[in-house]
Amino acid sequence: METKMTKQTTFRGTALAALLAAAAALPASAETWRMSTQASSESFEGQAIDKFAELVETYTDGEIEVRVYPNEQLGKLDTVMDQLGQGVIQVVSTSVALLGRYVEAIDYTSAPFLFEDYEQWSRFMNSELVQGWVSEAEEAGNIEVLGDVTAMPRGSYRVIASETPVASLEDFDGLRVRQWSNDLMVNAWEHLGAEVRILSWSEVYDGLNRGLIQAVTSPIELIEPQKFYEVAPNISRTNEYPQALAFLVNKDTMEGLSPEMQEAVERAHAEASTFMEDLLDANVEEIVTTLESEGATFVDLDLGPVVERMDGFYQELDAAGELPDGFLDAVAAARTE
Repeated sequence: METKMTKQTTFRGTALAALLAAAAALPASAETWRMSTQASSESFEGQAIDKFAELVETYTDGEIEVRVYPNEQLGKLDTVMDQLGQGVIQVVSTSVALLGRYVEAIDYTSAPFLFEDYEQWSRFMNSELVQGWVSEAEEAGNIEVLGDVTAMPRGSYRVIASETPVASLEDFDGLRVRQWSNDLMVNAWEHLGAEVRILSWSEVYDGLNRGLIQAVTSPIELIEPQKFYEVAPNISRTNEYPQALAFLVNKDTMEGLSPEMQEAVERAHAEASTFMEDLLDANVEEIVTTLESEGATFVDLDLGPVVERMDGFYQELDAAGELPDGFLDAVAAARTE
């Protein structure tokens, strides 16, 4: 007859065996990466980032978990970029132009109203000139750019969402436009006649609501999840510049991985990029319909005079010797290839 003590011993042995089995199933060197992003989880950008995190865990067999912190939860961009270089944060998703803090010339990868289309910009970004800038920035910031920086478009096209309609160059005069802290962006928009206000992305809605700013530039895909249409219901397509979402990884973290784990992370990025492209292709028309149903009005902006004025801006910088060496030549070469 089985005694009470025998039953307890059997139960404890079974429980211990289960715990040991569970522990054995866990990766021996599991680590958690903290990833900072500006986007909300509901946005297409947020969905692509979550897909990346999911695929990293899958392709590394659980040895790496990417924990995503949306909406600048880990701090503003300057703060998270510092923490990225130090290894406090392992991944940041943002514009590659943020590497301009290390190499000023990289600011010009987001030169407003200069590139004709995404294909020209992609060729420019993969030119020897720009790749040299990026390599220098990676070294200076202890950062590695994951994969092809142009692989994940950040949006179908850029727009300006404003309190009042923006239909012509003249409508920029005196318009309080939000930008981020970047001399090229500030100078370019002031050249167009706007009054530039510097706000972090997470402060934009409140800034519009309180009248600190009257307009914000953005990929069209971020207007609805950020609810900008509620306080800036007039939307004009600007094609301001092509933009991709760069995944910046702490260099020490990446180099500390085995070749197999590095390949797994690169594979996750490549497939998340394809996921993002498919999202954009499938939903851009629906985005316009959704915004209109929410009360937004789409305004036709005559871009000819805008581009013409900005051409003068770049010519003035070139004549003053203030453009990076070879910049306009590389832009022209990318146009004609």
